Amino acid sequence: MAARLQIKHKLLLWFSGLVGLILLAFSVYVYLSYVDFRQESFTARLTRKAYVVEQVLGDTTMSNILASLPEQAEYLYAPDNTPLYHSLHGQDFHATPSFLARVREKKEHAFSFHSPGHRYPKDGVAIMYRKPGAPGEYVAIVTAYDSNGYTRQYSLLNSLLYGNLMAVVVVAGLGLLFASRALAPFNFLIRQLRAPGSQASGFRLRASTPHDEVGVLATAFNDLLTRQEALAASQQAFIAQASHELRTPLTTIKGWLETSLDYDTDVPSLKESISHAAQELDKLTELTNGLLHLARLGGLAPTLDRQPLEVMDILLDVIDTVQHQRPQQRLSLAVSEGVERQHTPPTVLGNRHLLRTALGNLVDNACKYSAEQPVALHLEMNTDQGIRLCIEDQGIGISPTDLQHIFQPLIRGSNVERIGGFGIGLTLAHEILQLHQGVLRLLPRPGGGTIAEVSLPLLKG
Repeated sequence: MAARLQIKHKLLLWFSGLVGLILLAFSVYVYLSYVDFRQESFTARLTRKAYVVEQVLGDTTMSNILASLPEQAEYLYAPDNTPLYHSLHGQDFHATPSFLARVREKKEHAFSFHSPGHRYPKDGVAIMYRKPGAPGEYVAIVTAYDSNGYTRQYSLLNSLLYGNLMAVVVVAGLGLLFASRALAPFNFLIRQLRAPGSQASGFRLRASTPHDEVGVLATAFNDLLTRQEALAASQQAFIAQASHELRTPLTTIKGWLETSLDYDTDVPSLKESISHAAQELDKLTELTNGLLHLARLGGLAPTLDRQPLEVMDILLDVIDTVQHQRPQQRLSLAVSEGVERQHTPPTVLGNRHLLRTALGNLVDNACKYSAEQPVALHLEMNTDQGIRLCIEDQGIGISPTDLQHIFQPLIRGSNVERIGGFGIGLTLAHEILQLHQGVLRLLPRPGGGTIAEVSLPLLKG
């Protein structure tokens, strides 16, 4: 049941319950304080009566004057516990020897007892006194029924009970109003989400109070919608581009094979057609592998195998591999003094295969788009906690308009039509470096070309 309650109902229950408990605690304190006050004040009056009772018990007129409390009764006991006197109302209390002994021991004793026909107990005070010239200890007792005090006590109890009930009802009503007004901005957002136009593209929430928490929530939700729309658009573009890129080599392969079947009558022609088909298959395999790598990267973050890796070791491995693939390409590596002064080689925490793939793609791209112009690598300390690698080429560069989308999969620069590729290498490098808390930036190189700047956090020693 509690799980189905709305927030305003929960607030109402908590608020009403808290106020009710506070009122109840205060009421109990007031009631118990009055009970103690009534008991103490009535006992004090009985005590004063008891101290003068022996002086007037023999005088009927004075006894009537003494009896100023409701149902007041007086008792007098001799040292041998013999009753010497009791008033007209003294018919409902009988002092036992043990009671009288306790009075003589305590000198003064306040007590209460139940009397037939009374809702509340009657009160009494017993005192021990000595008569001049008479041996032994006498006991004088005065009892009375505090009808006025009990009436006021009962009235106070009813007033507190009904007052608290009314207060809780009023608090509940005000709490419901308060909760409804406090949650009105949320209801405003919910009505927008349930409106028919909320499914349309470009829908955004409007907050009635843009500067409070509800406004912050609406802004965060709108940002999420913006990111989701951008992601959906990117996925649609990716699917369209991937379909096109996959269809092209398949169509080409089919064309070569059909042509070979129809026209190739000799072995050299047949071999040439098969060779062209194999080249297209290589492109298709490269594209498919790239797409599979991209698909796998999305779920690798929680389970990625990370180990301490020396940056120089990975760089030298990448340079050696690229140099073997492109023997005509000139590559150079410069290491700053800041790196050389380090007591230990710069080390990052990551996956060797993935980092090698990312840096290899960046170096290979620099070589591919530089038309065999020299490619320079610079390794330097970014901060005490990070390292920076700059890969500079002297190639065709990247236009500013292409930079906004260059990291999206299957997106290539507008000036690379004649250079082979699928637009996956940069995307892979960008995703891999993000998995390693790194940053990849592409900057224009003065004099032409591009600088791929890689920043990676160092492993803390």
